[in-house]
Amino acid sequence: MRRIKDASQLSYNRLADKTHYSRSSWERFLNGKQVPTRIAVEEFATAAGADPEPLLVLLELAVVRDEAPAEEPAVRAPERPRPGVPVKPATVRPDPAPTPTVEGAVLTGRFAWSRILRTAAGVLAGALLGSLLTVFLVEPAGAGTAQGLTAGATGSPGATPAQARPSGPVKVGCKSDTCMRREPQAEDCQWDAVTVRQTFLRGMSIQLRYSEACQAVWGRVENGNIGDTVMIQDKRNSSDEATIRMEHDTYTRMLAVTPDATWETITICGAIPSQKEQECSPLGAIKP
Repeated sequence: MRRIKDASQLSYNRLADKTHYSRSSWERFLNGKQVPTRIAVEEFATAAGADPEPLLVLLELAVVRDEAPAEEPAVRAPERPRPGVPVKPATVRPDPAPTPTVEGAVLTGRFAWSRILRTAAGVLAGALLGSLLTVFLVEPAGAGTAQGLTAGATGSPGATPAQARPSGPVKVGCKSDTCMRREPQAEDCQWDAVTVRQTFLRGMSIQLRYSEACQAVWGRVENGNIGDTVMIQDKRNSSDEATIRMEHDTYTRMLAVTPDATWETITICGAIPSQKEQECSPLGAIKP
């Protein structure tokens, strides 16, 4: 993944704009601090214009390697002393490592044969991946970096929207009312999305994301903790919310934007239930 990132000239901020994972998450994934999730690998491949299958096979290999039980080296027992023979200090050495065999590759318990076959395929894919990267040219994605607004309670979309995927313009799957409560990633609405409003609560970033192509908005939080939530509501009291279930980020489904109900009329809130705290933009809590 690191080689593909360098070849496609994707920065951590660029990956955060093109996916639903934060800059800090991509820094951990690509520097070996944390094994990425399957969804993260798929979104990374889409953002870089790469085939996700070899990366998913390598991910399976990494999971099997981390979960395989470690064997402790055997030690030789000291010889029993014989009468009249001086006793030399016993030297304890580990037995030499056994020669790898086919039987040694068998994983017991929950590691099924199907997973072993995928592992073997992963070894082959790893050998071929480097060659494939030299054959395919990835179109540079750094011609223009999308930027959000300056951190604050309110703002306007003054920055250049994020570019479409490298292979060409993206045809979005919905627009305005047809996007109601749909996943932005599933409808390809994230490719031109910008952060039009941002506020903070105890270091948690609360963002309102807007896609001009889809005419829709959604809420996103970054640097939160499990249990923290994000909520959005429009002037018609339509709303949606999401709770962090793992890691530190999450996002809601979409609400529609229309000429008489622009993104400026949307209220977004972030909450930390464990602290009984909530921060909204514009100011004022979302009413049920």
